[in-house]
Amino acid sequence: MTFVAKYKHLLENEEISRWFGNLNAKSYLTATVYLRGLGYYCELTGATPDTIIQDAKSGKLRNDFMDFVRKMESEGKAGSYISRYKKVLRSWL
Repeated sequence: MTFVAKYKHLLENEEISRWFGNLNAKSYLTATVYLRGLGYYCELTGATPDTIIQDAKSGKLRNDFMDFVRKMESEGKAGSYISRYKKVLRSWL
């Protein structure tokens, strides 16, 4: 059985590929974890990497992320698990 990275398609985006490459220059593990985190956040919220940037500029991301945090807390996710998404999004922005 061959493993195929679930969010590898995100690397087709030039901006994401550049972001991943910069992270990868420091740590391959961090780069892959952050790529998965970005992909999973997008999957859970219905956002895209491009809309995250647009929402950050308009201020909408702040409210969306607070809603995301409340949802994760209601599902019993640990604070350390949730805080990882803040790190991922901050890195992406």
